Amino acid sequence: MKPYTSEPDRIEGGSGKDGAAALARYARRQQAHVLSREKRKKTVRFFSWLFFALAVAWGAGTLIWNGYGALKTAASREMAIRQLKNAIDDHDVAALRGMLRVTNEEVPINEKTLAPLFAYFDRHSEAYDELDKEFDRQRKGEHVYIKGLTSRPPVFAIHAFRDRYVFEPAFYFLHVRVAAPEVTLVVNGVTRKGEATKDPFVQKIGPCLPGVYEITVVDRNGKKKTVRVELFGGARVREIDLTK
Repeated sequence: MKPYTSEPDRIEGGSGKDGAAALARYARRQQAHVLSREKRKKTVRFFSWLFFALAVAWGAGTLIWNGYGALKTAASREMAIRQLKNAIDDHDVAALRGMLRVTNEEVPINEKTLAPLFAYFDRHSEAYDELDKEFDRQRKGEHVYIKGLTSRPPVFAIHAFRDRYVFEPAFYFLHVRVAAPEVTLVVNGVTRKGEATKDPFVQKIGPCLPGVYEITVVDRNGKKKTVRVELFGGARVREIDLTK
């Protein structure tokens, strides 16, 4: 078996011009190898920085896009709230028809059903500030309303519906205690037939939109008693005693 001899040793073992030429070829090969290795390192470094730069750009773009989306959503929400308040202030029934989402067919949105709401805001200018506070609580998740379970709904629950925001008004119910089952109930000047309950002396009125209501009870002798009720926040079901 022949002992291993490195290429430089073999070259040095040569003689004359052949040895010098071999040494030159070997030097060129070594230089080419070094240059190739450095080129590979530079290529790896280049693509590593390129990948890093792309990752940073993608992350920044995502943050910017998400930030833009959040700003756009917040702006749309605030604009919808401002339009709601303006429509109430202007008594704009047509505008409110497009903003209010009412699932209860018993309460159509018209001039008659909105009159109590307009009356409340006309009497209480601070109600607009109360709306702002309520919407802020909803935005922060401090007031979560579950229909059928939560007894204190927001006056207007704001929802994203398709490409816009809509408002779901609270529905209130009045449990009116009367002295006799045969009495007549008049709500804001309109005779209403109360719904019977388990207690024959308690009649149920509703659903009612937020606002001011005057409840009058008329007995068989024509004697009247009137009480004013403001339904704006608070419990969904109110008890009114007209026997006192």
